[in-house]
Amino acid sequence: MSERGNFKKYIIAALIFAGVVLAPDSSSGADRKMPSYLLSGIITSLDNKEPLEMVLIRLSNSDWAMTDQNGKFVFPSLPAGTYKYEISYLGFETRTGEIEVNRDIPDFNFVLRPEGLGLEEVVVTAEESKLGSTSRIGQAAIQHLQPKSVEDMLQLLPGMVTKNPDLTNAGQASLREIDSGGDANNSLGTAVFVDGAPVSNDANMQIFSTSRSGNNSSLQMNTMNDQTTSGRGTDLRSISPDNIESIEVIRGIPSAEYGNLTSGAIIIKTKVGTTPYEAKVKVDPNSKLFYAGKGLTLKNDNGALNFSIDYTQSYADRRKRFQGYDRITGNAAYSKVFMQESTPLSLNLKFSYYRNISSVKGDESMEPDEELRNENQGFRFSADGIWRLNKSWITNFSYSASLSYSKQQDIYKRYVGNGVVPYPSTFQSGEYVVNYLPAQYLASYNIDGEPLTAFVQLKANKMIPFNIGSNDIKVGAEYSLSVNKGEGMQYDINRPPVQGDGQSVRPRSYKSIPGMHTMSYFLENNTELNFAGTTFTLQAGVRVNTLFVDPLALRGNITTIDPRINASYQFLSKENNSVFNDLSIVGGFGIASKMPSMSYLYPNPAYYDYISFNSYVSGDASRTLGVITTNVIDNTANPNLKPSTSYKYEIGLSGRINRIRGSITYFNERYENEYGYTTVPYMLGYNKYTIPTAVAADALPFYQDGAVWYNTPASTVPQQADVYYQKEIKGYSMPSNVYRTLKHGIEYSFNFGEIKPLKTDVIVDGAWFYIKRRSTGYSYNSNRVAYQEDGQTRFNSYLAVLPAGSGTEQNRVNTNFRFVTHIPAVKLVFTTTVQVVWYESARYIYEDDNGNNLYYKTSNANGEILMVDPIGFYDKNMNFIPWDRSYEGVVDYTPLPAKYANLNYFETQKYPITCMLNFKLTKEFKRFVELSFIANNFLKINKMYRQDIRGGYRELYTPMYFGAELKIKI
Repeated sequence: MSERGNFKKYIIAALIFAGVVLAPDSSSGADRKMPSYLLSGIITSLDNKEPLEMVLIRLSNSDWAMTDQNGKFVFPSLPAGTYKYEISYLGFETRTGEIEVNRDIPDFNFVLRPEGLGLEEVVVTAEESKLGSTSRIGQAAIQHLQPKSVEDMLQLLPGMVTKNPDLTNAGQASLREIDSGGDANNSLGTAVFVDGAPVSNDANMQIFSTSRSGNNSSLQMNTMNDQTTSGRGTDLRSISPDNIESIEVIRGIPSAEYGNLTSGAIIIKTKVGTTPYEAKVKVDPNSKLFYAGKGLTLKNDNGALNFSIDYTQSYADRRKRFQGYDRITGNAAYSKVFMQESTPLSLNLKFSYYRNISSVKGDESMEPDEELRNENQGFRFSADGIWRLNKSWITNFSYSASLSYSKQQDIYKRYVGNGVVPYPSTFQSGEYVVNYLPAQYLASYNIDGEPLTAFVQLKANKMIPFNIGSNDIKVGAEYSLSVNKGEGMQYDINRPPVQGDGQSVRPRSYKSIPGMHTMSYFLENNTELNFAGTTFTLQAGVRVNTLFVDPLALRGNITTIDPRINASYQFLSKENNSVFNDLSIVGGFGIASKMPSMSYLYPNPAYYDYISFNSYVSGDASRTLGVITTNVIDNTANPNLKPSTSYKYEIGLSGRINRIRGSITYFNERYENEYGYTTVPYMLGYNKYTIPTAVAADALPFYQDGAVWYNTPASTVPQQADVYYQKEIKGYSMPSNVYRTLKHGIEYSFNFGEIKPLKTDVIVDGAWFYIKRRSTGYSYNSNRVAYQEDGQTRFNSYLAVLPAGSGTEQNRVNTNFRFVTHIPAVKLVFTTTVQVVWYESARYIYEDDNGNNLYYKTSNANGEILMVDPIGFYDKNMNFIPWDRSYEGVVDYTPLPAKYANLNYFETQKYPITCMLNFKLTKEFKRFVELSFIANNFLKINKMYRQDIRGGYRELYTPMYFGAELKIKI
């Protein structure tokens, strides 16, 4: 069947799924005879005794209701039984409990207290859940942390260390990592969901040339590479933290509902519904932020509106105002519930706009008209909701859809030039007469991207209760599209950004690149069994994903099947012992897959330009001729590219004794087929034309009949230039699966409850992380050797194939001791954190699949060195010659092995214990003003540690940082 036919098949299956969900009720008579009762009530505010509209009430059987304008909620027909409930409303305390329904209950009323520091319990840290190693960060914790972006919130997770807020670099997710944001595959494999829809970065193509420099947006170091995220994760700076209600971070095994990920998921819920007028000002030495927002209820049960806007300006260093970052975001949300007293249907419509600008201009080292700038602006629109049907075959039907568009630009203006040189503009292989570039000129290029993504998900669940528990069956289907409609990398063809012999670039429009279409299905069952005072919970599901691939990618469609299991067994509870309120063993196993992004599926062509003839005489066109041979590899796609896949195992304990609660988890993770670029050997050839030295000074060269000719004053008969065919062995970058990562470790989090005389909770969390990353693809060394023949310079070129196995191995053990003091009487909370890194080490590795070192000690004229032998090498005729150690003495081959002058290069670099103190404070004045303050490393401990193995120095402590926030509520 054709790809078009396969795609239609998936669409038809999705429509059938929707039709089944919406089919008329056909419940059995037995089901209808089960006794059911009314449960209703009214929810009001303690503050003004007014009813609260759009309060969400959730029951443990997946049933839910929402209050109307009179504060009333209704469950018209609830089967008899005992239910756990949760009552939540933005800006108010969350109430939980349990109710037995064995009769009509029309007066299940509640009075909710507004959130604030006057409440007896305020949670300002991340809360751990049992299944899937999940942390939840609520509104109070977000406010207390004073983040500038979502990335800042991740430091509340177990095992993370303090990182000062910084918007001048791209914000990348980092889960179970030691180097925060340092691994592209970790951030790429972390899915970000906002209000049920993924925020995809797959269509980001802000790249200079994949075949030359991978996913970088430029060749130079001092550019905007740290601002672009092609081939990496979503830039978290585009999501305003002040518009977030809560965040859930899944580090372990996610539900089958979440796909296109390997590392984990960040699930963001933005504000919706009624909120007071809020205005915030955040300041620190390098940045300032302004925020304003309001949520209001519309009359006559017409729903609610919520809107906000913020502006941020940040500098990497206040002394360097030429290097800065600006962000503006705006958000608007509408929410409403229809048919509240029968089959309620919720609708949430949300729109967000963002604009980020990073620029470097006015640096003393730059000319006045030089500039580096990264701009990213766009919008996201989403619609989501849930329909409570409560039929015999379906409990709820949910939907989610989103559309996002962004305009991305990387603007580069720098002077280049190393003399007058010829330069081509052709897109085809061949030999061409070309023009000359000025000795120096302003090279300007613009990488213009317009990623467009669309997403639709439909899902349904059925809760099936039985005597000792329940089954909650969930099934869903989703479709996603990612495409880029930008102009791509554009520049004046007569002023190219690179020049000279070798690999070059050409403009490329992204409109010619096919879009990515993905269909996914998932099925999951959540089972809960209660017996003999114990509870067994099992979440088991499977997800099937198919990426429809265009023939341009040189391969067929990609399908993955991801099974996932999470389980918890509560073997001690109040019912069977007098010590533990809860003691559970938890664990799980899961497989997750990340499809290749667009830059990996559809890479750039590769261009090689070599000078065949060069004669330039300023002001004399008759003696000027430039001839260049261009070699083009039109398609550098990898037909063997595979999806990246993670395999995760977890086991741990979770428990509570009165107010003391905690969890500890051992995890083991393996990541296969992680993305990167590998070198592909390529043989090319070109003619080298020369005019005899005796007449070269007076020769008048010209190109005719595919060759260089010349005239001289002494002869009017054209002479053909001498020609030599030069062969070269080169390599271009091709997307590939080139890395493998192994992780294991222990995460823990314990809350020892309140020390009442001090009104202080003691919370201890931390982790041991072991991470081993190793390349699984070959790497290459090249050598080009000049020699003389017939009085002319010729070249021999070689490309050595080095074995796979280079990488890093890291360890870290750290603990955060958090002392959270909360004094409700004065509406004050402050947190003192003692961060201790007990042990940290790192080392480079180069080993085979069995862990055997591939390097060895040897000696040369400079003394002892470490060396890794190549497997072999290609010569300029593309002959592969296996390596023999005797070749080390051959001058042409000497540079081909990998050499390390530092004999300790592969030894373990260890770092000393560090202890750092951080402080956060939030004070509420009345209920209208909040003042927050943060100070990281407030003792200003600075220590540069000399690295005896790696050389150089490393700053062991986070630099001192302080900031403040003022919030006004009306």
